[in-house]
Amino acid sequence: MKLWCVLFIMIGFNLPHTVAGESTPEQALLEDMQEDGYIEIEDAVASFEDHQQMEVKLPRLPFHATIALGKASPDTLTLQWFDTVNHAHIRVTIGSRLTLNKSHAVAVTLKNGVNKAFYREDLPHHTLSFLSNGLTYDIYTSEPAVTNQREMVEFANSFN
Repeated sequence: MKLWCVLFIMIGFNLPHTVAGESTPEQALLEDMQEDGYIEIEDAVASFEDHQQMEVKLPRLPFHATIALGKASPDTLTLQWFDTVNHAHIRVTIGSRLTLNKSHAVAVTLKNGVNKAFYREDLPHHTLSFLSNGLTYDIYTSEPAVTNQREMVEFANSFN
């Protein structure tokens, strides 16, 4: 009988558990975003595409995202990816307004040669805006996800 009690106690200490009221920073971020209306990216994209009656281009990420969430309204789609291990973050806002923020920005050309993009650097933050297929794409990130203009343009070019 004593052997069984000792065995159950040892197994209980080795099982993963959380202390009531405590959560990891990743869990806290996820909970905060969900309270703010963020949902799975695929669901947010589908909702926005239904409202806009057009397909949204999505990027190839420069890092492995541990959290990926989106928030859709009829006019705007906000997508956010986080790598909580390496503290990387990218936010992309896609909207139906057809104006770009050119303030303090450098004009760059994307790979298709048609789309003009506008890049701003305010270290450690990087932003890039461009128009594509009737939608405005605003990309916001900070280091280490993207560290310079070339990397930001490469990321913008990754939108399918």
